[in-house]
Amino acid sequence: MVGKPTYEQLEQRVKELEKETVERKRMEESLLREKNFSESIIDSLPGMFYFFDNTGKFLRWNKNFEKVSGHSTEGISGMSPLDFFEGEDKTIVAERIQEVFIKGKSSVEADFVSKNGNKTPYYFNGVLITIGDKNHLGGMGINITNRKKAETALRQSEEKYRKLYDESKRAEEVYRSLLHSSADAIVIYDLEGRVNYISPAFSTLFGWTFEELKGEKIPFLLESEKKATMAIIKELVEYGTPCHGFETKRYTKDGHILDVSISASRYDDHKGHSAGTLVVLRDISERKRLEAQLQHAQRMEAIGTLAGGVAHDFNNLMMGMLGNISLMLFDAEPSHPYYDKLKNIEKMIESGSKLTSQLLGYARRGKYEVKPINLNQIVKESSDTFGRIRKEITIHREFADDLFAMEVDESQIQQVLMNLYVNAADAMPGGGDLILKTMNVAHRKMKGRSYEVKPGNYVMLKVTDNGTGMDENTMKRIFEPFFTTKEMGRGTGLGLASAYGIIKGHGGYIDVDSKKGFGTSFYIYLPASDKTIPKTFDTSNQIMESRGTILLVDDEEIIVDVGAEMLKKIGYTVLKAQSGKEAIEVYRKNIDKIDLVILDMIMPDIGGGEAYDKIKAINPKVKVLLSSGYTIDGQATEIMERGCHGFIQKPYNIKALSNKTRDILHKD
Repeated sequence: MVGKPTYEQLEQRVKELEKETVERKRMEESLLREKNFSESIIDSLPGMFYFFDNTGKFLRWNKNFEKVSGHSTEGISGMSPLDFFEGEDKTIVAERIQEVFIKGKSSVEADFVSKNGNKTPYYFNGVLITIGDKNHLGGMGINITNRKKAETALRQSEEKYRKLYDESKRAEEVYRSLLHSSADAIVIYDLEGRVNYISPAFSTLFGWTFEELKGEKIPFLLESEKKATMAIIKELVEYGTPCHGFETKRYTKDGHILDVSISASRYDDHKGHSAGTLVVLRDISERKRLEAQLQHAQRMEAIGTLAGGVAHDFNNLMMGMLGNISLMLFDAEPSHPYYDKLKNIEKMIESGSKLTSQLLGYARRGKYEVKPINLNQIVKESSDTFGRIRKEITIHREFADDLFAMEVDESQIQQVLMNLYVNAADAMPGGGDLILKTMNVAHRKMKGRSYEVKPGNYVMLKVTDNGTGMDENTMKRIFEPFFTTKEMGRGTGLGLASAYGIIKGHGGYIDVDSKKGFGTSFYIYLPASDKTIPKTFDTSNQIMESRGTILLVDDEEIIVDVGAEMLKKIGYTVLKAQSGKEAIEVYRKNIDKIDLVILDMIMPDIGGGEAYDKIKAINPKVKVLLSSGYTIDGQATEIMERGCHGFIQKPYNIKALSNKTRDILHKD
């Protein structure tokens, strides 16, 4: 028989109970502190956090989930994860959820449907979390709207998170797993800015390990970013103002500079006192690079449009001058006192026309007559000519024997080649080697480019010199119009710009690779063609007297007048029209008389294309010579393919006009 406990025994038991109570309270406070800390981390994350059991019952979600879904806490607690998806997305999400519970993890992209019916593209991932004998799914949803809109121009790596939640003694373990699984770099600081934690992604991105940074401040802040960064830190630490998407720069351990986007929030301890900050850093270097390329391309396109318009108007003005000079020379004998002066003026106008040709080339409006040709032949002929002029340059050729044909405007490609030769020679003022190499290339071999290569075969030309080379800043600007490194009066800055425009206008690509002091290589890729290369024949360059009636159409009065005078000198009867509408009426009334129509492309009321179609409807056999201050662009090429007989670019002289009209009128 056990007797009653003594007073001393009771007193000892009371002390033990008091000790157990203190220990239990300490453990409860520790768990509460871990829970508050974990919840603060979860609510500060930029995406939607979710945690549900294997029946689909939501157990935990963050504030972002409520905000995006539009549902209240009570509403979400009674819903299934599949209630936020529709159609095929719902089926796919259901499969991925099942995959998590079978395989341990999965991810999916789907449209998240909010309470008001709005659909937003999200990237979701999930991991299996076992607590006791029950399986749960924890994960993260990231808004990918911007990536969906710009994925062809900009390519970004999207964040992938695994989010775990546990309100038991495993709260710290769940919290660590959540941070470790983040695709973005995460740092946890104390209020003094010293490191308490860095994620594996941080070490991968920046190079430092946790052992190197524990208790230290991270030495990755650029001096130029210090002021803005310190202002954000002050707001964050003192007032708890969160930071989302702050774009800045940071050093890596090896001294490289990364563009990063920073999101940060302050977290509290279990008593509600500020304890530190959590910072998420995302590498946006690739996005910044693509944005810069896009801005550069847009700027080049805008300048090209302006250059093309200026060149067109300038060619129209020179048409009046060249036409009148041509008429005066037609009637003047070489002994005339003004004959030489007139010839000099004609040469200056032709030089001006070459300048506008470069502008049009840059504007990608530089194609005259496109036909299949062999690049080897053009490169050989042009380099032979250049070699005779610049004998201090030694030219080496490495030509592929089985080179594909390509459909291009031969004169424009020759212009590109001469620009590259001259550029190479200028980089070798004391002489040097110019290496020209051709080969066939498939689009699969053109990897690592800043642009997306269209599928197919290409003909490649590599032009290499061993000259002075270029630094990186110069390489970024060499294709910009009017940019030149030459002294005043030695270059227009249009050579490489026009080469860029011409190659782009032919559906090709041009790249440059250079290093200061080590020479330069240009790479040109032009689409291959399976068409047969035709034989070429010389055409007459003499002015021949002709007969027939020509309808001359142009909205510029001076061009109509001077053009009519030149045609009359050749022997033609001329009818005039200064608009597309007038041209159609004149042709309808004189259909039996008119042998040829010279039709301007750009007119204010009815353009050349529409006028051509309506005149052709009147007479399907009508012969038409297109004329424009532009060269052949996409619209003119389409008209040529619909049956137009030729093209002549302004400004033209009486000799060119005679040859073009005779070629068309004497065709069978």
